[in-house]
Amino acid sequence: MFEHPVIDVALGLIFFYVTLSLVASAVQEWIASFCGLRSTNLEEGITRLVGDKYAKAVYAHPLIKNLSRKGKLPSYIAPETLSTVLLEVLAKNEDGKSFVSLKADEVRDLIAKLPQGAGGNVDEKKDDDDLAAVLTALVTDGEKAAIELQEKLASWFDEGMTRISGWYKRKVKLIILCIAGVVVVATNASTIHVAEELWTNDALRTEIAAQATVAAGKENVTELESANLDALKSFPIGWKQPSFSANVAAFFTGTEWFKSIIGWLITIAAISLGAPFWFDLLGKVANLKGTGGKAADKPKKTQEGSS
Repeated sequence: MFEHPVIDVALGLIFFYVTLSLVASAVQEWIASFCGLRSTNLEEGITRLVGDKYAKAVYAHPLIKNLSRKGKLPSYIAPETLSTVLLEVLAKNEDGKSFVSLKADEVRDLIAKLPQGAGGNVDEKKDDDDLAAVLTALVTDGEKAAIELQEKLASWFDEGMTRISGWYKRKVKLIILCIAGVVVVATNASTIHVAEELWTNDALRTEIAAQATVAAGKENVTELESANLDALKSFPIGWKQPSFSANVAAFFTGTEWFKSIIGWLITIAAISLGAPFWFDLLGKVANLKGTGGKAADKPKKTQEGSS
């Protein structure tokens, strides 16, 4: 549809952001796996939900303990499993009977024996006493009181897990922002410099726009991960001087340093938006240029045309 250098520069810059975002995301995943960030975040969340004493008892239960790898806590526990284990732990601590076998009055007696607290929410560190207030609010009368409490507690845990997941996403964003800063400065990945090179260098702009068009035709962003490092070699980034001291001396010469810092900040902000965001935008700009849709869309169009 539109053949103009501006479209090619836009394709090149978006592809640049997709590539760097994938690099930052890969580093973040390695850090998360190495440090056990997901499992640590989950443990912190469960402790806030049920209290330190009950959280330890839950993690010691065979249903949870067997989900863990050697020396590592599980990174995910289904709300239904967590509900079942917690209630079984409470029942076994009292008289050894399975919780599901308890009648309504026995369930209420069990809750009444727990230390009573003032309640709380998932954003505040919960004392062990607060669990009684939560269970009291959820328990009902009737023959199926135990089962209904188990189901309601699972729903409550599900809501809590959503909040816990939000904590993890905020931590990940902060980690990716730090990684982006290191990667951008280490590679001198200035948006301003890359944009200038794409605008003035016709051959480079055409080459990178072609790569971006191919990338836009992929079904999803995960298909680009194996080739992201190779794609970086095509971009005009990196330090020209062979040594660190020479790079520092050259950097503070004239006014280029100011433009470089602004370019770095733009790149870091772009990376923080994530590869999926830029990949979706890449597809839209590629369609604006008239390069066609994704590969997954083409059979559908052919089938519609033949019907």
